[in-house]
Amino acid sequence: MKVAPKDTILKNALFGLVLALLLLPWLEQNERIFEPKPLGGVQPNSQNVKFSAAQWRSAKFQEGQEAYIRDHFGLRPFMVRFYNELFDRLFGEYQANGVIMGKDGYLFEEGYLLAASGQDYIGLDSISKLVLDLHLIEQDLVRQGKHLLVCLAPGKGSFFPDKMPDAYHFNGSTARNYPDFVGMLRAEKIPLFDVQDWFLKMKATAKYPLYPRTGIHWSSYGEYLVTDSLIKKVSALAQKPFPSLKLTRIEQDHTPRDRDDDIELGMNLLRNLPDFKMAYPKFKVQPLKAGQKPPRVLVIGDSFYYGMYNWGMMNNVFKGGEFWYYNHERLVPGKETTYIKDIKNYSEEVGQFDMVVLLLTEANLPRFGFGMQQAYLRKKP
Repeated sequence: MKVAPKDTILKNALFGLVLALLLLPWLEQNERIFEPKPLGGVQPNSQNVKFSAAQWRSAKFQEGQEAYIRDHFGLRPFMVRFYNELFDRLFGEYQANGVIMGKDGYLFEEGYLLAASGQDYIGLDSISKLVLDLHLIEQDLVRQGKHLLVCLAPGKGSFFPDKMPDAYHFNGSTARNYPDFVGMLRAEKIPLFDVQDWFLKMKATAKYPLYPRTGIHWSSYGEYLVTDSLIKKVSALAQKPFPSLKLTRIEQDHTPRDRDDDIELGMNLLRNLPDFKMAYPKFKVQPLKAGQKPPRVLVIGDSFYYGMYNWGMMNNVFKGGEFWYYNHERLVPGKETTYIKDIKNYSEEVGQFDMVVLLLTEANLPRFGFGMQQAYLRKKP
């Protein structure tokens, strides 16, 4: 029997390997041979368009199928991670938007570096306008027997200035938004919870990390401290009781939980970046006495409040309250998301609440209020 030459065997083997690799995504999509780790961050969610003659003639079926297959083909999570890892290893580039590697493996989003270095400074005139308009709102609420509190969440760049890349080094002479906003808020006597200043003062003595290495928000432990203090400050300002938090235990883990590695998760790399041991408080909510009802709280803020909202702050503490995310989405527990632009009378809607908390991080100070001042003070026809 004639034996095939070695080069023929090699060619057939290579052909079979290439064919298997081409078929593998199809097999994975239909048979689920592997269980790749889901991708982090916001992912495309194109729908599987059903065939019809009309859809075919308009090319909507072809375009829809192309998008669906691109977003849902087998092994997509692995392929995306492989691509991102390759770019990181070869070019030092991250495919996650705005992510920058600092010193010693600390991850930042650029907005926080710009804030800490003063490169996003909007000027004292703009800051004065935003704060003075907020003062008008605060005074109007006080006349109605209601209250407003500004909560300034810390920025990771200012918390870890020694870990920032040299290109964002703050030389001490550049104006920055944070100190000017704090100065103006205090000058107008607007109630202020300055978490950035608080965190910096206890940074050296905190028992557990207040900020993670590979996340952008305060740590779960830091968030617990802020939540407990925020409840107390709101209660003191309103002079009304609120449910309180009772710490039961603290767990520690080298593997980040919750949002403690949210930047890394969004980078979608193959490898795991090094982290340090983090703390995770476990607590119970102490309800009010029978017959007591807490004031209604409206939180207008950014993603630093999302952690509190997700564990049930509005269900268990700020009962009957709402979270207006970036003053854009209207989030109410148990209800579908609606949008602030659909509110017909903004000031009247805000007036339905007993307490308004404006919560935002340093990187969002150029958008201080997220447009609430203009919406509230807009004259009605």
